Amino acid sequence: MMNESMEDYLGAIYRLRSDRETPLPLSQLQEFFEFSRVSVHEMIQKMARQELVIYHPYYGVTLTDTGEKAALALLRRHRLWERFLTDMLAVPWDEAHKIACRLEHAASEKVTERLAGLLGEPQECPHGGPIPPTESLQRGEPLNHFKGGAECFILRIAPERPHVLRRLHELGLGPGSKIHVINQTPTGTQVKIGKDHQPIHLPMEISATVWVDTH
Repeated sequence: MMNESMEDYLGAIYRLRSDRETPLPLSQLQEFFEFSRVSVHEMIQKMARQELVIYHPYYGVTLTDTGEKAALALLRRHRLWERFLTDMLAVPWDEAHKIACRLEHAASEKVTERLAGLLGEPQECPHGGPIPPTESLQRGEPLNHFKGGAECFILRIAPERPHVLRRLHELGLGPGSKIHVINQTPTGTQVKIGKDHQPIHLPMEISATVWVDTH
């Protein structure tokens, strides 16, 4: 029987992986959840026994067809609730993300589809992530991959972490925002944003999750 913790893991694996075939290292799940290596390994073993994931020793984990379907359903619920909270209730997007993490486990498929209809079948969440069944085209690259002088615009924030979303909200940055890269440093990315082009340093944990493109 799948529980909420397992659903959280499925959602995290889907968000963090590079593609469906490449195993996601368990160390990335440790970092994402801030759990111990033992706790993560035990949960992956439980999920493997339920045929939700495939564990590849020394390499990581991939989703089975069953796990993939459950992850997409969870992500759809989560991102629709985010849209509702931000669009209809004006909840800041970092708070909306945390609230949606709870609501995603409670909503039935019937309620989810009514919510989608109420919102006009949105294609993306507030952070730019596609709402299933809309497929991700994986456009762009993380901001920390671009050299100084690059003129970029934000596509999405992924994976979403509340403290990162909160900082971006404070800076007025989100999908569609323009950024001028000054240079890369060992600790992050120096950028100019806004009308006054004020230089700002974005730590690596932020610049690595801000996906941008140049056109």
